[in-house]
Amino acid sequence: MKLRTVPLVGVMSIAGLGLIGIGAHATFTTSTSSGQSITAGTYDPTLVGSCASVTNCPVAAGNILYTTSPDGKVLTFTPDTPITASFTTGDEEVTATNTGNLPVGNPTWVIGANVGPDLASGAYVCATSTGIGTDNANIVLYNGPLSGFTGTSYSLSNDVLSPSGTTPTATSGSTDNFVIDVYAGSEPTLCGTNTAAGTPATPGTSNAPTLSGAAIGENIAVDVQLTYQD
Repeated sequence: MKLRTVPLVGVMSIAGLGLIGIGAHATFTTSTSSGQSITAGTYDPTLVGSCASVTNCPVAAGNILYTTSPDGKVLTFTPDTPITASFTTGDEEVTATNTGNLPVGNPTWVIGANVGPDLASGAYVCATSTGIGTDNANIVLYNGPLSGFTGTSYSLSNDVLSPSGTTPTATSGSTDNFVIDVYAGSEPTLCGTNTAAGTPATPGTSNAPTLSGAAIGENIAVDVQLTYQD
């Protein structure tokens, strides 16, 4: 698959292209000639979070791993606070499932984070995805400094998030996923030391610098949104 990384000017610039965010229930109709029925449907990807690979991910009171915005468009993981120079949030996974009855094209993960300034400049990120469809090899989307990760978007060109029950192909299926691990120092990640985007993810131990100073004790909460084309 060909990886496409798109720098973001801002989420509003994407919205201006007519994309519909997570949880929207817009109805579209197809014009027909007299006597024909009108077809209608919904575009409705739904986001769910999990802690992948049996790792330990931060949770809030009540064992809450993540929250979603009232409109369902943005999923935010529970904030993590590193208390040592070497840390990991674990493999925080977001899965999008098409719960509507119309396919959506070019699903794109939009990444943000609420993070302290020192941690923002000291932390690293491993991001991977198995993509959509029958070609489900786990690939590296990004592995590097957090400062180069937030405010960007990631997708696989020409993918289609199809309605549940549709037979998957190499580039279409009813689910898409995105796995994020924020870390520093020597920690197990799905990327290991591989920093080449678009190549197979090789789990291993990271070799990033450790945190120092005020970065230890600051919070980070990663948020994820899925945008797409109808």
